[in-house]
Parts: sequence; structure tokens; C-alpha cells
Amino acid sequence: MSTSFAIGWRQVGATLMLLAAAGMIAATYSIIAVPLAAEFQPSRTMLMLAMTVLSGASALLSPLLGGWMDRLSLRVMMVCGGVLLASGYFAISCATSFNAVLIIFAVMIAPANILLGPVAMTVLLSRWFSRRRGRAIGIAIAGISVGGFFFPMIIQSLLNAHPWREALQWLALVLLVWTLPAAMLVVNRPEDRGLHADGDAAPPEAVDEPAQESMTSAREILSDPAFWMLAVTVAIVTAGMKGMITNLAPMVVDNGYAAADAAPLISLFAACSFAAKMSFAALADRLGLRVLMFAALGGFAVGLACLTQASLGYQIVLVGVAITGLFGGLMIPVESYVAPRIFGKQAVGRAMGLLTGTVLIGLLATPPLFGLIFDLFGSYRGIFWTFSGFALLALLWLPRIPLHQRERVAGGQ
Repeated sequence: MSTSFAIGWRQVGATLMLLAAAGMIAATYSIIAVPLAAEFQPSRTMLMLAMTVLSGASALLSPLLGGWMDRLSLRVMMVCGGVLLASGYFAISCATSFNAVLIIFAVMIAPANILLGPVAMTVLLSRWFSRRRGRAIGIAIAGISVGGFFFPMIIQSLLNAHPWREALQWLALVLLVWTLPAAMLVVNRPEDRGLHADGDAAPPEAVDEPAQESMTSAREILSDPAFWMLAVTVAIVTAGMKGMITNLAPMVVDNGYAAADAAPLISLFAACSFAAKMSFAALADRLGLRVLMFAALGGFAVGLACLTQASLGYQIVLVGVAITGLFGGLMIPVESYVAPRIFGKQAVGRAMGLLTGTVLIGLLATPPLFGLIFDLFGSYRGIFWTFSGFALLALLWLPRIPLHQRERVAGGQ
């Protein structure tokens, strides 16, 4: 095994761990929301506003931080992300009002979400991998599911053993121990060690994106129709999953079950999403991205349709959560896989920042919208049907999305 190959896959392992920490933020909010609701007594809509604040602040920060990632040290930025995330949960444990919780999500947890999340992972792995990029990104982004599987159990155990403020302080320590060693393994570029992508003995030929023809300006990226079609398609699935997972614990309680019964569902969702991302890793470089996207949209629609029948019992919720995680999870690696091919790896930080920011704007209203629908109608059924319908509608324009790289002349014309 070559040194470059070994260090390259070490970057995959490091980003997997960091993505687990970033992925736990939304995946575990419904568990943390229960003691926050008991402490501060917000409405269901207000309670879910924390996820809107997270998405809004992340959307604003993504283009800026993504651009910095093309130029600055990813290792330093990821270390800062780990410190911010741990400090954010410690700060929540000291909050005296729900407004303070919202501010903490905006100024501490949102930047951590970007610095540890898919934007940074895409920038790093696009430098270390070319031919094996689909496999590397699929494995690394499965870290989101790893975090969604383990952290609900960790947090619920801490809440069972300690008052909620003390439990979040312990969580902050866990996050610090989890993220800092992983961030310290990051090597910004293979060239920093005299190495090359994919473990090759020489620089790879630009088989999937010529660096000289990379889109370099935000205007060029935003004027590309592929950008907007891809962003809307990804946003439908990610927004629906985020709305579902952040409202899962309250939904379980509303149907007569204990709040603790939500933690196994969140872990099941994460396990199914993990299986989906590993399937993406195995198939993306061989089967074709469009086939996987068709499966993702169709299966996601079926999963949410099952959740419209949550009143029938815990088992139907379990089935709906599993199907949503299994098929919706296939969509999560898509933007990270496509961005370097379409926009060029020299500007992938800027492209991913804009793409992620645009998708996050679509997520802004989702968690409180789910809460608002419940406040108005006493059920989540209507919002689940709506997102299921959006996914089926997206199947109509999916064949028109140009997922391959387009010919460009130098200068991005």
C-alpha cells in the first residue's frame, strides 16, 4: 500500500468522524427539544425555529467559508469547527431563555456545522481522490449516519443519568474528544506531502474536470442551470428528512408513546441512511448517478407516505422512518459527488458553499413548518403528503439535469 493511498484513506476516516459530529446536530435535536420545551415552554413552532436559525445562518456562512476553504488551511478550520460545536452545546446548558438558545445556534453551532460538514469534506476529498471519488465521498458522508446512530443513544443516556443542563455539558466534552483528534489527522493537499491523488505515482490526468476550465466566479456557478436543478432536487429530500427527524420525538409523544421511544427510531433512520451511503459508495462510480437519484426520490416518497399513517401505531412509524432513511440517504452524497465534476475542483469550495447555502435556504422553514402544521391541524399528515408529492414531481425533471461535465473553453465561457 502506497503512502499516498494510506494517507488519502486516512482523510476519508477523519472526515467521516467530523461529519458524524456535524450530522448529530439535526438528528438529535428532537431529543434535546424535549427538555428545552419543558424548561422554556415555547410553542411547537417556536421550538422548531432553532433548526430554521441553524439553516439560515449556515446558508449565509456557506459561500463565505466555502471560498475560504479553497485558500486557507482546512485542518485549522476543522479544529475551529470542533471547538465551536462543543462550546455551543456547553453554552446551551447555561441558557436562561429560549431566545438565548436560538442565538447560540446562529453564532456557534451554525459555523461549526459548515466547518465540519459536507462542504469541507468535498473540498478535501476532491483533492485526494479522482477515479475513486465516488467511493471516498460515499464512505465519508456515511459519517452523518454514524453520528445519527450513536449520538441519540449517547444523549438519551446522558439525559437519563443527569439533569438536562449537566447532560449537555457532558455532551460538549464528548464532542471535543470526538472531533479534535480527527481534525488533527487532516492533510490539506497530497502535494503538501509530495504525493498525488488516488495513491498514484504521478499526477492524474484530468479525466473528469480540467482545472484550467473550472468555473471560478459565483456568477458563473449561479448562472448554470445544472446548479439550480440539482439544488432543488437535493433540497426536496433533505428538507423533508430534516423536518421529519427534528419533529420525530414530539410526533412519537403525540401518538401516545414515551419520548425515549424516539431515540431507537432516530438510530434506525441513521442506520438505514448509513446503508444507503455505503451503497452509493459501492455503486456511484459504476452504476450511474441518475439511477440512484431516481431510486432516492421514489423511495423517499413512499417512506413519507407511510408516515402519514403514524396514528396506526409505532410499527408503521418504524417502517416509514426506515424507508425514508434508506432511500433518502442516497441523495445526501449527490452534491458532493457532482460539484467537482461540473464546476472543477479548483473552485469546488466556492461551488459547494453556494450549493449548500442554496439548499439550506430551502431548509429554513421546514422544521417550524412541520411544527406549524401540527399547531394548526393537530397532525403532521398534510406536510408528509406534501413532501411525498414534491419528490414524485421531481422525477419529471430529473432526466433533464445535466449531471455530466459540459464542454467549456478557457475562461469559463
